[in-house]
Formats: sequence, C-alpha cells, structure tokens
Amino acid sequence: MKFFGTKGIAFLSSALIALVIDQLGKFHTTTILDIGDRSSLVGDVIALTHVPSMGGAFGFFRDWLPHAQLIGFSALAIFTTMAIFGYYRGLAPGEQSTAAALGAMLGGIASHTIDRLRYGSGFDFLHLGSVASNTLPDFSLADVAIVLGVATLIIELLATEMTARASERPGHSRP
Repeated sequence: MKFFGTKGIAFLSSALIALVIDQLGKFHTTTILDIGDRSSLVGDVIALTHVPSMGGAFGFFRDWLPHAQLIGFSALAIFTTMAIFGYYRGLAPGEQSTAAALGAMLGGIASHTIDRLRYGSGFDFLHLGSVASNTLPDFSLADVAIVLGVATLIIELLATEMTARASERPGHSRP
C-alpha cells in the first residue's frame, strides 16, 4: 500500500498542522504568561492561560505519582498511535477526510506526549469566557484536534451506516 497518495498527504498534513500549531501556541503562551495567569485574547470570548494539566480527560491518572503518570500516558499514547496507524492502513485510497481526522488525532496525541516529556504534565493555554470566569475548562489546540478527529470519525460512521440502512429498505434499489 502506498503511503504518500492523497490519503497519506491528508493524514500527515493534518497531523503536522495539529502538532505544530499547538506547540507554537504553547511556546507563545510560556513567553508571555506565568503559570496560573490569564490574558484576554478576544474580549470576553477567549483568553490565553498558562495552566499545567496533571490529569488527562476527566481527571484520568490525576492522582497518580508523576513518574507513574508519565508511564501511563506514554503507554496510552503508544496504544492509540498503533490503533490510529492500524485504522489508517485499512482505509481505501480515496478516504482523505478519514485520514485527515486520524492525522489530527495523531498530531494532538503527539503534542500531548511532547508536553508530558518537556513539562512533566499536560499544558492548557486556551480559556473560553472572560479572564475571571471559571465556568468552562481550559484546553489546548491538541485537545481540539483530538475532539474534531473523533467527531469526524463518528459522523462518517453514522453517515455510512445510514446510507447502508437506507439501501436495504424495501422498494429501494441497490446500485
């Protein structure tokens, strides 16, 4: 199977874009904000913040010792990376949007792994709402890349399933 067709380009470019933009955002944040600080970016809509994130999504590994967290997150990153490459290998050559979704997820995972190795924890740098609000959780662009990748896969799966079911209905001719 050829890796660098349009599917490979979609996969690698979305992975690199997610990784580079997230790491650049974090680098910029560390140069202008101290840990715990926030600065308005777009009025009361979005702010920059510099917040270490000790746990994963939903507090996963939060109560673990730092070296155990690193081992746990590293194992999780290896497992998910292998799953992404396994899924990618099974894609048809024309499935660029699925490949891009997988690439975005891989870029987000890679960026989170770099954070854990560099800072010893995750690193959130975006905050929705005013500087003073704490209603919504802080996040990073790596988080956004992973969520958008997963959402794209779910939407594609549902669309494929709906199309398959519609073609099985009585009175519907199969192509």
